[in-house]
Amino acid sequence: MTSSGPRPFQRLDDRLAGKPLDEVLLDGVPDHLEHPLRDWIAEAFEDPYVGTNQVLAEAVMLSLGWPGSPHRWPAAVIHARPKADLLVAIDAMLQLNEEHGGTITGQELSELERKLRQGRSAYRVADDGQGLTYRVDPTVEGTFRATVAAAEPTAGALLRKAWHHAYCPNPDPTAAYREAVRAVEEAFVPVISPKNTRASLGTVVRDLRSQKDKWVVALVDAAVALASIEPFVDLLDQLWQGQRSRHGGGAASRDQRQEEAEAAVHLAVLAVQWLTTGVLRRKP
Repeated sequence: MTSSGPRPFQRLDDRLAGKPLDEVLLDGVPDHLEHPLRDWIAEAFEDPYVGTNQVLAEAVMLSLGWPGSPHRWPAAVIHARPKADLLVAIDAMLQLNEEHGGTITGQELSELERKLRQGRSAYRVADDGQGLTYRVDPTVEGTFRATVAAAEPTAGALLRKAWHHAYCPNPDPTAAYREAVRAVEEAFVPVISPKNTRASLGTVVRDLRSQKDKWVVALVDAAVALASIEPFVDLLDQLWQGQRSRHGGGAASRDQRQEEAEAAVHLAVLAVQWLTTGVLRRKP
């Protein structure tokens, strides 16, 4: 499942006013999307009221901690959940699909994406079909996808996890921040600190600073020479220091906030992109 299709519909007056895409997308489940999404859930479960596809339905209920009903099939309970729960239910269905029979087909994924796009939902089907993700500006998302594709596979997978945790319908900012840091570590440690078997992002920051005369970025300074890496290293240090959820028990320890998680994910994408494309490179 990919997101290479057309952009969401935009009203003429909004388009002429130059409103950006994220101002015309609709969060949650607007009224006009409620019944199309309920219809999709019913189709994905084949028929929630006659007992089909209940293995996946039960897994969704258990995973989300939703109570069942002694007289109703799990799929019927999901189908009847309050409107605000529909995206969370669909996201769980997609995440658990492969593990529980893989009964949701590619055609059904495409139909779900069509409904979300035409309904101007702020969410779309993730590229791998295993969840929903936020429909951010296409240029920004294109950079993310290109970076994941070019990165070392493990780093790319961690970036994808971080993006999902930040932009899914039920975001987990602490997990998003953690996976963003791990993605940078996975990309940078083998290059910057290859002999340190216990290296972290903090180690990478320290080693880059000690090796700053050996590295440049593909930007020029006021003297039209290749620029110092120090501003970039400062950003990595900010990413490291800002992970307040890393250690428990301290006075400053806490869960990450959503805006912190989004910033961390985009910074991680930038860092991995700069390393994999040679923007950050050793001096010749």
